[in-house]
Amino acid sequence: MVSRRYLRSGKTLVLAAVALAVLWSNPQVLPVNKPSWMPRFGEPGPPTDRQQPQEPLPRNLTLHLLPHSHSDIGWNLSFEGYYHTSVRQVLRRASAELWSDRARRFTWGDLAFLDMWMEDEGDTANGVLAGADAVLTWRQVLKELMLRGQWEVVGGTYVSPDEGLTTWWAHNTIVDAGHRTLATQLNATTRVGWQIDNFGHHNTVPHVLSNTGYSWLVLGRMAYRDLYDFASKSTLQFEWRSSEHEGTNGLRTHFLAEHYGLPSTAFDFDHTNVCDEDVLLGELQQLARRHVRQYPAHGHVLIMMGDDFRFVRAARAFGCLDRLISASRKHESWRDMKLQYSTMTEYLDSVQPHLDAHAMRVHGGDFYPYQDKPVEQYWSGILGSRPYLKWLVRDTEQIVQHVEALVAMQRMRGTRAAWSTLELHLEFCRKQVAIGYHHDAITGTCTDDAFADYVERLRTAARVALRIGHVALQPVDDAEQQISAAYNADQHIGSAYNTATRDVDNAARDWLEIAPAQCTDSACVGAAVVVTNTLLAAQDVVVRLRVHSGSAVLVDETGVAVQPVHVQAVDSAYSVEFVVSVPALGARGVVVGNRTLYADAPMLRDQIITAAQAEQTSLRADLHQGGVHVRLRSERNGVVRIESGGRVVRHQMRSYFTNPYVQSSGAYIMHSFNLMYSIVFWIFGGMLASGLALAWLVHVGTRHILWLRHVRVPCSPIGANGTSTAGSVVAAAIGSVCGAISVLYAAQKVSVDRLDDWTRGHGVFLLAAPVFCAAYVVGGALRWRKRRACVCVASTALGVFLALALGRAWQSRAMTFRSLQFTVEHSNVCSTARAQVTEGTSVEFRLCADTPYLLQASTLVHAPNNREIIARLQHGRGRTLELFDGASMRQRRASMWTPVPGTFYPAPLLARLGELSVHVRQPVGVSSLSAGMLDVLVHRSMTANDFRGLKRPLIDKHPARATLFVDLRPDADPVAVNNRVNTPPLAFVLPPHANISPHSALHSAVPHLSLVGIRAESDSVDMRLLAHRSTDISMHELLRNTAGAVRVH
Repeated sequence: MVSRRYLRSGKTLVLAAVALAVLWSNPQVLPVNKPSWMPRFGEPGPPTDRQQPQEPLPRNLTLHLLPHSHSDIGWNLSFEGYYHTSVRQVLRRASAELWSDRARRFTWGDLAFLDMWMEDEGDTANGVLAGADAVLTWRQVLKELMLRGQWEVVGGTYVSPDEGLTTWWAHNTIVDAGHRTLATQLNATTRVGWQIDNFGHHNTVPHVLSNTGYSWLVLGRMAYRDLYDFASKSTLQFEWRSSEHEGTNGLRTHFLAEHYGLPSTAFDFDHTNVCDEDVLLGELQQLARRHVRQYPAHGHVLIMMGDDFRFVRAARAFGCLDRLISASRKHESWRDMKLQYSTMTEYLDSVQPHLDAHAMRVHGGDFYPYQDKPVEQYWSGILGSRPYLKWLVRDTEQIVQHVEALVAMQRMRGTRAAWSTLELHLEFCRKQVAIGYHHDAITGTCTDDAFADYVERLRTAARVALRIGHVALQPVDDAEQQISAAYNADQHIGSAYNTATRDVDNAARDWLEIAPAQCTDSACVGAAVVVTNTLLAAQDVVVRLRVHSGSAVLVDETGVAVQPVHVQAVDSAYSVEFVVSVPALGARGVVVGNRTLYADAPMLRDQIITAAQAEQTSLRADLHQGGVHVRLRSERNGVVRIESGGRVVRHQMRSYFTNPYVQSSGAYIMHSFNLMYSIVFWIFGGMLASGLALAWLVHVGTRHILWLRHVRVPCSPIGANGTSTAGSVVAAAIGSVCGAISVLYAAQKVSVDRLDDWTRGHGVFLLAAPVFCAAYVVGGALRWRKRRACVCVASTALGVFLALALGRAWQSRAMTFRSLQFTVEHSNVCSTARAQVTEGTSVEFRLCADTPYLLQASTLVHAPNNREIIARLQHGRGRTLELFDGASMRQRRASMWTPVPGTFYPAPLLARLGELSVHVRQPVGVSSLSAGMLDVLVHRSMTANDFRGLKRPLIDKHPARATLFVDLRPDADPVAVNNRVNTPPLAFVLPPHANISPHSALHSAVPHLSLVGIRAESDSVDMRLLAHRSTDISMHELLRNTAGAVRVH
């Protein structure tokens, strides 16, 4: 029988456990990052959402109503889908309402939609205004409203990009394209940045904007703990400086205390026609009461009066707001307050005198990672969602950036070309890349329809840019017709390609093709292959070419034969690969000609290279290229040991899996394995195991354990009366070991289906309650002492805690528990080892002739549902994670208490951990959970919705390839190598009579300079260079004599 005294005294233990859990789960009591294993016992919202005491509002308070409409450039609908369903109506109706009353105001921040509207209806008579005003075009109406100060365009960027995944070139291009669009369409500019819906904020932004004429920046998303810190100190208006860019001016920043949306649904006039003045005025007072304490004491409160795609019913909205303003002037409770319309500039001008007279808080960091709610609500999923779109954005960016520089190079050489035509189409390409960087595009937080629209836009931009490169290299009279033809989706341009492209959807984009009309066995007119390089250093590049003639020959500009490194007959054509050395900021050519013109050059059919090819399947692989030797050794659990020059790097594919029924991940949110299962299995399972183990130690020889009644054992040597200190120590040790072992066993061994069954719906209680009761009853039946029972339970919890906090690397599972089998292929171009990890996932290791010091570790993934796929690299003991965005290296290091999703950061170009440098050609998320360990988020697909606005779950079945370039040299300059990786040459097929003489725009290469942007203008070339080290070099010494003026920034 269980002792009544034991049952009574056990209440103390239960109450203490509940109190401890509530204490740790409540951020109001414990405002620190709590360990990820803590439960969700009715956890409250962010601290800024708590009810504030009803204090009187200060006198002479002005409330600024800011009518606005936030319109995403694609999200649940495509870009054009949103324009035709709502945005066009918002722009037309808001303009008409402002025209009818000069007191009204409206703020717009999505410039891409404004550009589309002006192109669509800008020069069309409005037909809706009264009287003679009906003949005014919409462009004239909007210009007049802006001159009156009623309509303000904020932001100035063509789109609002995701700040963490955007490169330095893309940041500058998005700002420049926005300013050019605003100047061209409306002859206007702006000085207020507008980033109200970005998923975290990067400190590159204040550096970019402060150098382009901005004086203010408005932000909308901050981690809830940071928001509480700023709001509690009344510093939601602060000066933001870029800590990585010394000498940069700070940018005054206004942070929205709450979401950019409406104060409440009562103000959603698109969906309600009720306008209760007393109720609405009361809500505005409550909002002002919350906000006034969170900003400096300047007596002005900004009230955002809008939301996503609002003001479709503009007449109803402005009509009610007019009534509120009129009623506030008569209402007794508003005697010391003023309610008025304002634009963002009018509000900022009102607070400027106070801020000039008082010191502002200076913030030098950024706002990553973004966590909008407690308990693992980190928006880290965006770093791995839709990886194919991330790759396509970067691939198109590289092409457009290269062609932009190529056009400028030809402009500097004085080449004849229709520069205005090229620039017009090149601007289209820049805008498509900008749209690809929108914060709902490159993050992957979009529906399948929007995804397809983004993909088509980017592919079109790539085709058009490559055709522009053709025309720039070989000016023609019908440039407009040739470029316009590239907009046709059915037209494949095989006459130009990015030498770095490896498209899983369209392999034809991966090589050049000499058309049969140019060269066959019967007749070979010939062609010129021109390879261009926009890097400020020479590059060796492998060119892949398909020729439909075996009698063709390859010669350089002087007629000397070019030796291919690979020739293979494929169907009726020949696949040819050769290496070209291209000078810095220059070009190089190879002629594909007729044997009769170059008698000394060997024909392709005589150079077929097959002897060097070999295939084998084994647990080992040796890769050789350019004097570099890499050994691959397969180990258990899919681990690949990579050895080269005394360095050892381990590579492994792993995954986090989520339960769609418990804290499921979605398009935005990433949940780690441990949060969902730690409480329901690990702690209570550990309690039962430690309880039985303790019973064995304490009561051996006096009473037998329930199911061991037929087994007799000797007496315990440590004493059974509960007074032995040694017994308590042993109990604590056993409890902690059992807790830790249960964690590792659940994380690595229990099947996913079994865990899903245990945790589906209310099944969690059916598991937890019996486990707890069993441990309690068994311990009571065996007459445990309270002291030892408390030690047992506490040590079990301690073991779980230590395992989760110190063993975060074990919260993911290996995707396979076997050793990988390699299939090896050797050629003069690349040595490749491939291995199948699972049915839908394979890995590939390549060592190529153009970059033999970089091992390409590629993963081709068809992601299964409810999985977060990661590639894990281990080398050395480095602890500080450094990330590169094209301008500066940013150090990251997460606390040991931070849950796994909170340790992932965006890596646009490069991640470095100690001596391990990993370069990427697409933005990824990276994390370092322990010394020398780098996790790269590769792919994810989720069947559940995390309810952050996307209407459908993110089920991504599109295959994607993620390539990591692992630098095999410990002392290499990572920035210089990354410039090489992310500035690949382009190759073009031109007519045989084209001028292909090798040339360079530089006198000499400068390794510590990189080209941020170079743009041809009507009478000059605008060049922007970035120095990664201090440099003192004259641009006249760097650049060759050019035909046009060059402005260098």
